[in-house]
Amino acid sequence: MTVQPALHRQHCSVAAPTQLWLDADGRLGGEESGWFTGLLHGATRMLCQAEVRVNGMAPEPASVEAEAGGVLRVRGLVRGIPGPTEDPAVELVQTWTVTPGVVRHALQVNTSFDALDVEIEIRLAADFTDMAAIRLSRFREPVAPFAADDSALRWRSGARTLTVAAAGNIAPEERLLWHGTAGRGRPFEAEWQAVVADSEDAVVAARPPAAREPRPAPSGALGLLLENSLDELAGLRLASRQLPDAPFLAAGAPWYFTLLGRESLWAARLLLPLDTALAGGTLRTLAAYQGAKHDPAAAEEPGKFLHELRSKELVLESQGLRLPPVYYGAVDSTPLWLCLLGELGRAGTDDSTVRALLPNAARAAEWLLAAGNAGSAADAVAANAGFLSYQDTTGHGLSNQGWKDSGDAMQFRNGRRADGPIALSEVQGYAYQAAVETAELFDAYGEPGGQALRDFAEALKQAFRERFWLEDEGGLFPAMALDGHGEPLDVPGSNMGHLLGTGILDASESRLVADRLLSPELFSGFGVHTISRRAAGFWPFSYHCGSVWSHDTAIAIRGLLAEGFLAEARSLAEGLLTAAAAFDHRLPELFAGVPSDESARAVPYPASCHPQAWSSASAVVIAQAMGAGF
Repeated sequence: MTVQPALHRQHCSVAAPTQLWLDADGRLGGEESGWFTGLLHGATRMLCQAEVRVNGMAPEPASVEAEAGGVLRVRGLVRGIPGPTEDPAVELVQTWTVTPGVVRHALQVNTSFDALDVEIEIRLAADFTDMAAIRLSRFREPVAPFAADDSALRWRSGARTLTVAAAGNIAPEERLLWHGTAGRGRPFEAEWQAVVADSEDAVVAARPPAAREPRPAPSGALGLLLENSLDELAGLRLASRQLPDAPFLAAGAPWYFTLLGRESLWAARLLLPLDTALAGGTLRTLAAYQGAKHDPAAAEEPGKFLHELRSKELVLESQGLRLPPVYYGAVDSTPLWLCLLGELGRAGTDDSTVRALLPNAARAAEWLLAAGNAGSAADAVAANAGFLSYQDTTGHGLSNQGWKDSGDAMQFRNGRRADGPIALSEVQGYAYQAAVETAELFDAYGEPGGQALRDFAEALKQAFRERFWLEDEGGLFPAMALDGHGEPLDVPGSNMGHLLGTGILDASESRLVADRLLSPELFSGFGVHTISRRAAGFWPFSYHCGSVWSHDTAIAIRGLLAEGFLAEARSLAEGLLTAAAAFDHRLPELFAGVPSDESARAVPYPASCHPQAWSSASAVVIAQAMGAGF
C-alpha cells in the first residue's frame, strides 16, 4: 500500500503555477527523511535539492516563518564554528521569495566575530519528477544540466526548463559558491534565483487583480485568519492558456494545482462578496471547456462542465485511476456553475459577463434536465429516476463523483459500500437551486426555458422529500445518498449541510438539519464530521469517513446563515476558528476528526493539502458568521 508524503509539518509558498516546499526545518531536499520538498512548476517538481552549507557545515534549524507575498524566512545556527563564548557565534538567514515562474533565494551570514571568513556552498539537483509520481513517493534520479557557464546552470526536460542564475558563482558539480567576510554588524550576503517554465502546461499565472477598496479588518484570531487566507488565495490565482484574462483559483497545493470545476466554483462562490471578477473568470474558463459530445472515456456529455484540467493524462495506479487531460467525471460541476452564474447575476456587477454566458447556461440547463430525467430512460436504472446520479463506466475513472470522491466515501451505517448509480443528497440541492436561479436569469434576460426549469425544480423537491428522508435514534435526517437500488444510505453525514440555503428544504426540515449538524455525532467541536460517529466505518483519520473538512463546515455555516440560524452558524464558525489556531491561523484542506473533548487542539491529517482554495475562502464565511461584515 502506497502512503502519500506527509505535508502537515512542511512549509510552502505558492505563486501559481509555482510552488516551493521545504521540510519542517526549512530545508530543500532529503526524501529519505520522509518529507516531500522541492521547487515545483505546474505538474512537475523541477528542483529537488538546494543543500546549503556555511564553511562546510549545515546550519542547525532555529525557525521558519511565513510572510505575506510568498516569502519563507529560515533561520539557522552554524554551531560548528566556535565563538568567544558558549553562545552560537554564526547565524544564517535564508529568505525564499516565490513569484510565478521565479524563485529568489537570499542568504545572509551574521556573526558576533569582528571578522569571519565565509564560504557559502549550495549543492543543487534537478529531477523533473511528475506530480503524480511524487504523490506515490516515486522520485526520478537527478538529471545533469544541458548547459552551464560562469553565470547560470540550465536544465531541460521536454517543454519544461529550469535555469539557475548566480553570476560569477557557478562551481563544478552543480554547485553555487560564494566567498567573503562577515563581521559584527557587517553581514555577508549572497543571492541566486531559479527561473522555471513549462510551455505545454494547460494553465498560466493569472494577471494581478485590481486593487480592492480597503475595509476595516477584524482583530485577534479572526483577523489573523482572514489576513493569512487572503494572502494564500492571492498565491492560487491561475488562468488557462486559452483565456489568460479569465482568472480562477487553483484547487490546492501541492497535488491539485490546476482547475478543478467543483473546487474552483465553490471557492468563487464563497468569495463572491469580495471578488466578482474571480467569479466571472471562473465561469468563463469553465465555459470554454463545456462538453460538446458524448465521450464515456472522459465522462463528457453535451452541456456538462469539467471536473479537472491537466496538461496530460493523470495516472494513479494505487487508486486504479487513469484520467484524460480534460475529465468531466463530476456530477456537481454543472449545477454549481449555474448557481454561481445566478448569484453573479443577482449581484448586478457584471452584466456583460452574465449576458455573454447565457448560451452556455442554456446548454447546461439542457444537461441538467436530461440528467435529472435520465432515470426514466429505457437503458437507465429507474430506481433513481428524477435525480442526478453518477456511475463510472470505464473502470479507471472516479468511482465517486461528488466532492467526497474516495472509493469508500459512500457507505451505509454498517460499513457496506454503496453500489452505483449513486444519487447524492447535496447534488439534488445544488440542482434545485440551479434550476430556480437559471429560470429567474432566463426570465430577466428574456430567454426561453424558465418554466421547464421551474417544473423540474418542483418535481425534484417533492421527490427528494419522499425518497431521501430517514429516521434513526436521533430523529429525522436526509440520507447522504441513494444507492443504485434506490436505497437511502442510513447514516447521517455532513452532506446535509450543503442542502441549507438551496431551497430544497422547507423551514421545519432545515431546523432538523441544523439540529443534527450541531449534535455530538456530527459536530466535533472544531467542525462537522464527514460521517456520523455512530457509523461502523467512522475513523477520525479517514479522508472522507470521519475527518473534518474546512470548506464542508463553511458551506454548512453559509447555509445556516441563509436559513436564519445565526447562533448555530456562529457555533460552527467558532469551532473552525479554534481549529485554525492549531495550523498557524490557517485552514488546511482537512484535519482529523478527533473531537475537542479528546484534544484541546485540532489534530492534523498528515497528507492534507495546504493552501486549499475553498478552505482559505472559508475564512470569509467565518467572518460573516462572526458578524464581521462582508
